[in-house]
Amino acid sequence: MAVYSELIKNFDKIREYVRDFYIFGFRTRENFDSKSSRTYDNEKRRIESWLSGYVQTSLEGHRKKVSVNVDSGHIFQNPLYKCYRSKTYTDNDIRLHFLLMEILEGVSMTATEATDFILRKYGLIFDVQIVRLKLKEYVSEGLITERKSGKTIYYTKSDCYADDIVKRFPGLKDCIKMFSEETPFGVTGSFIMNKLDVKNDVYTRKHAYMVHTLDDEILLDILDAMKHKNAVLLSCVSRKTGRNHEITSVPIKIHCSVQTGRNYIVVYADLQKRLLSVRLDSVIGVKTLDSAPEYDKYYQYYEENLRYLWGTSFGNDRRFGQTEHVHMEIIIDEEKEQFVLKRLQREKR
Repeated sequence: MAVYSELIKNFDKIREYVRDFYIFGFRTRENFDSKSSRTYDNEKRRIESWLSGYVQTSLEGHRKKVSVNVDSGHIFQNPLYKCYRSKTYTDNDIRLHFLLMEILEGVSMTATEATDFILRKYGLIFDVQIVRLKLKEYVSEGLITERKSGKTIYYTKSDCYADDIVKRFPGLKDCIKMFSEETPFGVTGSFIMNKLDVKNDVYTRKHAYMVHTLDDEILLDILDAMKHKNAVLLSCVSRKTGRNHEITSVPIKIHCSVQTGRNYIVVYADLQKRLLSVRLDSVIGVKTLDSAPEYDKYYQYYEENLRYLWGTSFGNDRRFGQTEHVHMEIIIDEEKEQFVLKRLQREKR
């Protein structure tokens, strides 16, 4: 029998449960019929552990309803960031991490030399390929730097430390506190603060759309594809019907609703041959495809349509050049209702 653990391998697994408890709330075990009761109980226990103090339960007969209740105007730290600190690891992962951090302090080694050194000093056997992959992973994360000498690659521990940088630049700590509560990617600031053992005691947000931080992983993949002008395969789930579907498209822009904080991905869909707006919280997976040779053409197409756009939707059949004319007359008393006139002049399209 599998043993319950608060740690998880795949963040996608917990994202939907947290979103359901946070947005909809007041769900019972029977409402989650797509998974087993044991799965529901385990996910609920994880959420109650991460979001201790924010989970509320109520009884309806013999059924327990669970919801997450957070007032962003009265807290200094987004509690949902804790979900990102729950990734599981193996014993070898954590052991190898601390060994590499120790032996590469001020010393350069190849992957083979590091493997041999660990064996000689600690008596631990690691496959050299595992060590090499871990070193490459840490290079991409910035924990380790690499230097090439001919065909040989030497690795050493990075000398870039968050606490040294904060000491060097007064006021930077407050900037990180503010950044930690910004969306998207405020979770990055939260991780830095956790490393520095710093708490945000300065900034709060009256209207903070904290739940959208759950989509940061998906958003990062989308932005990376946009940066390199690649097409993507989006795996989506309809929020209305619950059906899964896929969209092969080229991501163009990210739109954010100022009313709900919800993010939308504006894409050029290959099948429909037009622009679409896809809710980011409906995307459950992103697969990066080949480079899109006509990316610049699609982007220009988007900009041509943007000036006719009022919200986030491009309509059911939006094609280049297709517009609708809207004529509206507003009667204003210019002496008593100047504020209306100024508002229209300031916010008109």
